[in-house]
Amino acid sequence: MKHLLGSAFLLAAITAPAYAQTPSGTLDAAGATQQLKTLLALPFANDLVGASKVQRFAWVEKRNGVRNILVSDAGAVPKQITHYTQDDGTDIWGLALSPDGSTVAYVEGGDPEYPDDPSPNPDLKPVETRQLVHVISASGKDTIVGEGCNPTFSSDGKMIAYSRKGTLYLGVVGKEIKPVLTQRGSIVSLQWSPDKTRLLFTLDRDTHSIIGLWSIKESKVSFLDPALAQDMQPEFSPDGHAVAFVRTHSSVTYHKNKDARFWSLQIYNLDTGKNRTVWTPSAGQGAKFWSAEGSGLLWADNTHVLFPWEGSGWLRVCSVAIDVEQNVPTCLTPDQAEISSYRLSADRKALFYTSNAGNVDKWHAWQVGLDGAHATRLSNSADMETDLAVAGNDVAVIAANANQPAHVVILAKGQSPKTPVDPQLPSSVHLVTPQDVQFKSADGIEVHGQLFRPAGTQSDKHPALVFVHGGPHRQMLAAFNSMGYYSNAYAMNQTLAAQGYVVLSVNYRSGTGYGEAFRNAPEIGRAGASEYRDVLAGATYLKTLSDVDPHRIGIWGGSWGGYLTALALARNSDIFRSGADFHGVHDMTRTDKIGLSPSENKAAHDLEWQSSPVADIAHWHAPVLLVHGDDDYNVEFSQSTLLARMLSEQGVNYEEHSFPNERHAFLRMQDWLTAYQWTNAFFARTLKDSQP
Repeated sequence: MKHLLGSAFLLAAITAPAYAQTPSGTLDAAGATQQLKTLLALPFANDLVGASKVQRFAWVEKRNGVRNILVSDAGAVPKQITHYTQDDGTDIWGLALSPDGSTVAYVEGGDPEYPDDPSPNPDLKPVETRQLVHVISASGKDTIVGEGCNPTFSSDGKMIAYSRKGTLYLGVVGKEIKPVLTQRGSIVSLQWSPDKTRLLFTLDRDTHSIIGLWSIKESKVSFLDPALAQDMQPEFSPDGHAVAFVRTHSSVTYHKNKDARFWSLQIYNLDTGKNRTVWTPSAGQGAKFWSAEGSGLLWADNTHVLFPWEGSGWLRVCSVAIDVEQNVPTCLTPDQAEISSYRLSADRKALFYTSNAGNVDKWHAWQVGLDGAHATRLSNSADMETDLAVAGNDVAVIAANANQPAHVVILAKGQSPKTPVDPQLPSSVHLVTPQDVQFKSADGIEVHGQLFRPAGTQSDKHPALVFVHGGPHRQMLAAFNSMGYYSNAYAMNQTLAAQGYVVLSVNYRSGTGYGEAFRNAPEIGRAGASEYRDVLAGATYLKTLSDVDPHRIGIWGGSWGGYLTALALARNSDIFRSGADFHGVHDMTRTDKIGLSPSENKAAHDLEWQSSPVADIAHWHAPVLLVHGDDDYNVEFSQSTLLARMLSEQGVNYEEHSFPNERHAFLRMQDWLTAYQWTNAFFARTLKDSQP
């Protein structure tokens, strides 16, 4: 087992400056800024991919805010193949490797969540930015081939396809790439047929999505049994004669019907042009489709399809035979545990996956045979392993721990695992080991979280903070997170602890990792905000700790965490002394839904309003920090301007900041640092140094 780290990391660790401390040993403002700079600048790996025929992996590494692509052959020290130098918010994503690994494609700029919208420009460049597809040849030459996303290579690596909105581009690698098809909607996935003659794609038309097939020889498009649903995750069978896909429908109301079923597994026979439903889940648990980000359907062979399912109440990978009537799925991963990433071995005989089996707050990589063999761990590391890829016979994972952000670890087949030499952080960096904790909500729900306690004696009374993640489909762990947004939040929580705060990160209901019933708990979000009970329980738990001053408890979070922060301050300014609300939702009401009667829409709006922070604005008197990027496509910027106006009317003290041209997850490291500096100064003034 090899941890892949560049020498620049070790150099940064050695040369980091000593941090300024107060007489009590905690960091002062200058020391906190220095620590945040160091932690935010650490290498962070994501977008891991592998070549299908050789042992080559590629991934994006962000270091000091600058993104570049690294490649590693057979576990060797990685090489950097791009040469970006600026923390200007330019994202690098959409990596693809040719089967032999010799050619790399990627996307420069744009936003992976909103690839069809205007490219962001957080660095305030005087000209419009673009979202560009690049190809790096075996010689190392980096060529821009056009605007778009979804680059993918044919099975022989000689051709490449990509898309831009509803247009499909196609051509020979190294030659001109031309548009061959334009359709209304957005092409959101692309896959080559094994024989290189066709391209399979998902066309999103908002109200529905359909599976398309482009014939290269005939220059003809066809759609596979188009319906009234969201068809998704198409996958060619190994022999190329069939396509598996998922057909889903969404619910209209907040109510649960015991007889409802919302999805099915479809198989389209390309030889006969016939489609059939091969399996539909029973009503109840697993009746709604749910999959981990970046994972979908897999063919074990030409007659068995692997798919994610929550039939037991936990997200597992299951297998079904497509040629058997009244078939029953066989689940390959363990019950009472979730999966987050999974891939087949090169010979399609084993499944590699990451799971929290055995401990819902710990994630590791596993292997299980498709013949039902006993599952085994891929490594003995205590690191959190949440994502994986396969290249040839090797497996690589994205790993992280309490002291090291997400990085790539390659597990070479046939080699004995090697104990990695972790880089040493500067002695002046104040990191604590977060403690996994559990506590009960007022209605009996067990809530998990991580407790960051300042180093030193616990006899002192410290100010405390509740941290609430966004999503809400997320899970925080006692380690750096594999998502960049929450890796930064972890660094901030560590720095808050180094300044003398006790910090409790709460994994409230509606989050992932704890089963379907927890994620889809009754009355969550707009249907009643039941997850706020868990946030309130977090504050109650903090009050029981001997080292917490119960009169100095604050709260902070972003996105859905910003929503819960605002809800806490609106409902319980008597408990939460102050809060930092990053790009939160403040008015949860939506426009009328078709399919609901006027009275049903009114009832829904009343519930949404009652679940909104602005509904309790009259009770809000605690000070709040508001931060929002004004090019946010996830949460409308108007949600924060509305709250500022309403707080002004109530005479509530607030501090307001915006980042022109920034997105929801800030793209520049400098903007994260600035926002966290505002947060440190705000809590020092309103919580740490304030008197009850």
